[in-house]
Amino acid sequence: MAAINKRGNTFQIIVSLGTDTSGKKIRKTTTFVPPENVTAKKAEKLAAEFAAEFERKCKGMTSLAENMRFSEMCEWFIENYAKNRLKEITAYNYESQIRNHLLPELGNIKLKDFTPAKITAFFKTRTYSPATCRKIYVIMQSVFARAVEQGFLKETPCNRAVILPKGSTAKKKKPSLDENQAKELLSMVQEYSQFNTIIKVLLFTGMRSGECLALRWTDIDYVNKTIHIENTLTDVGGKHWLQPPKTQSSDRYIGLSDTLAKIFREQQKHQEEKAAVLGKSNQHPEMVFTTETGNFVDRSFLNTQFRKFVKGTSFEFATLHTLRHCTATLMINSGIDLKIVSEMLGHSDVSTTANIYSDVLQSTKAKVADMISFKLAE
Repeated sequence: MAAINKRGNTFQIIVSLGTDTSGKKIRKTTTFVPPENVTAKKAEKLAAEFAAEFERKCKGMTSLAENMRFSEMCEWFIENYAKNRLKEITAYNYESQIRNHLLPELGNIKLKDFTPAKITAFFKTRTYSPATCRKIYVIMQSVFARAVEQGFLKETPCNRAVILPKGSTAKKKKPSLDENQAKELLSMVQEYSQFNTIIKVLLFTGMRSGECLALRWTDIDYVNKTIHIENTLTDVGGKHWLQPPKTQSSDRYIGLSDTLAKIFREQQKHQEEKAAVLGKSNQHPEMVFTTETGNFVDRSFLNTQFRKFVKGTSFEFATLHTLRHCTATLMINSGIDLKIVSEMLGHSDVSTTANIYSDVLQSTKAKVADMISFKLAE
């Protein structure tokens, strides 16, 4: 029951809400000022009614840890949720975003003081791109969702009232290579090197770069002519390991052409020569691609290599992901069934592929319409 203390013509009302996570007592205090010209007995009655209502509000709308600082909540989130429920790479990225973008300005604010307006103002003053704001906001949403689940807050301030910076509504066309450009790029990587081999594998298969760097020799089946993509190479703080891909559909088998088999056999020959030199110091003899010391190939290093490779050429616009887009575009333009394209790329469903490559499909539909018109006009 709320405590009521008379102080002159006013009443101080104190509601006890137990203790917070550190054992400190939590109290809510307010002051009731009775109307003028009421008797002392009437004022006490009104104060009691006000106190009862104030207590109901406190116990219904105030949680046991709403005075927790946002920085404390984030530390709880990282240690108890992110590191236990999220993939290690996701937890690492979440922690980096929290420490770099959220805590410097918001860390000292109490949970109870967050409002949609305050969050809107925070993002309005950022110099981040709209896409980056959305990524950071998703993390903030997750932090506050856990606060509500744990009873630290009654409701999250991350609701529909929050206004994020608006990005361009124009759909950016993904850069790609046409058939002639793809052939030209292949002509630039004919001479053997591990880098050249990786570029050829990416172009011939449409793999993601992490999937390519995670290939083991046991994944290459020369007899049944298949490649099993069941891992992706993860890098967290310079530490590398293999882990299953993000979605179940990304664990897949794709075809191994004679040309691609020849490329892998050449790579295997060089890897065996490297292993003979390294001996027991060869840390990953099972991997298709390794560094000169037998370690995993860092994906960021591969990206840097590719940027240097295309600099000063007509392919400066391209990234490693452009090669994947090129493979998909060539398949679609060749009339390959969209379901087969989707399965080869490891998309969750055909609609994902159709959405990503809608511009290519539109172009293909136009070609089909022209072909029909040509046939009927004959």
